Amino acid sequence: MSSGYWRWSVSILLVCCGACAEPPTVVVQPLRVINWSPAGGAVCVDTVTKVLVTFSDDIELSTLTPESLRVVTADGNAVASTLGYDKTTLTASLTFAAPFEFDRVYNIVIDDTVESANQGQLGVELSSSFQTIKRTGCTRELQCQLPSDCPGTQVCSSTGVCIDQCRTDRDCPSGRTCQDGSCG
Repeated sequence: MSSGYWRWSVSILLVCCGACAEPPTVVVQPLRVINWSPAGGAVCVDTVTKVLVTFSDDIELSTLTPESLRVVTADGNAVASTLGYDKTTLTASLTFAAPFEFDRVYNIVIDDTVESANQGQLGVELSSSFQTIKRTGCTRELQCQLPSDCPGTQVCSSTGVCIDQCRTDRDCPSGRTCQDGSCG
């Protein structure tokens, strides 16, 4: 073989191998949380509610567990729940065994171990907090069913809201009458 042919062959080999050795550059967006429900910082959240978390990609179900997606109290105790996942909407849901307590802060926590096939791991632990409704409600006219649902001296009216004074006998507990705005 001539030395010119040899140099040409080595040059071709280096060019081909050099092109094969470099992997293509791929930009991948990391997995993200698109939406929380209840929303972060929400107040007056009903004590009977579901928690929903929507992701940017389909989640690997083996990484979505009661430990990796949970709701905890302010002191760190996990709230008993059942975990679900809707592949169509990319939404995980937590349904709770019992109502939340009134006027409490709860945190939704998602561990960094949650991952998707296309976008990889979440990368960081995320959390969002919400506060449940106070026993006395969030509005001036709290809805009620029983006299004990109303705070202080308010009465549960016949229309189902707490009021400062009774208007008719129907606003008073059974057997009592409305006299000058008070149940007697």
